[in-house]
Amino acid sequence: MPQQPAQLDGRQQVMRDFAQAAADRRQHFFYVLLREPLGPLERGSKYEEPLTEALGELGEVTGGGSQMGEGKSIAFCGIDVVVNDRDRGLKVIRQCLRSCGAGPDTVIEEYVPAFRELPL
Repeated sequence: MPQQPAQLDGRQQVMRDFAQAAADRRQHFFYVLLREPLGPLERGSKYEEPLTEALGELGEVTGGGSQMGEGKSIAFCGIDVVVNDRDRGLKVIRQCLRSCGAGPDTVIEEYVPAFRELPL
């Protein structure tokens, strides 16, 4: 069941702004939270490139990042995705990430019209 926090943290507030900008363009934004310590190259080859191909004209990967943990470790990583059709896009994202080996603790964050955490 989708969860909603009492208040958005700093990262989530930035993602909400991305989502609102996408909504203003009649698109839909998702942030995929991958609980894996992947740097940019690994994240790109494992998830971003296959997802870009799977989405085709339906949407695109617009960014990604790695959250640093203690020392030089990576706590988690994420992918920014914009799609032209929410339901079809969400279905492709889920199918692609599952086939790429994303863990069951992967969360798809949706921000507009309200924040929700969607399961993979």
